[in-house]
Amino acid sequence: MPTLWLATTLAALAFAATATAAEGERLSGDEIQQQVWGHRVQGAMASGQQYDEVYRQDGKIEGDGYTGQATIVDDRMCFDYGDGQPTCYGVRQDSDESIEWLDGDEVVGEGELSNAE
Repeated sequence: MPTLWLATTLAALAFAATATAAEGERLSGDEIQQQVWGHRVQGAMASGQQYDEVYRQDGKIEGDGYTGQATIVDDRMCFDYGDGQPTCYGVRQDSDESIEWLDGDEVVGEGELSNAE
């Protein structure tokens, strides 16, 4: 159990460090589809929860042992994992490979983009 606690703590600290980084460009809905969909994103949320998901061009979300559906609503990417209550985030791109998930202007997650396999 200490290893899990340490991994979660380190992920939260790494997230906190990136959350204070310089601001990048906030993406429009069309830009989210162009820059994020069709890619794998690996990262962590502010809670310390880590994720590794592929966002297909049709909006299908593929994770390890689960799927979901993404949509674009008002320049935010919305995630529905089957409960019918999507969670939506704005997206800010800090570099070609780095994005942040936003709730309003607050950074609530981060991720690294790579090609979907």
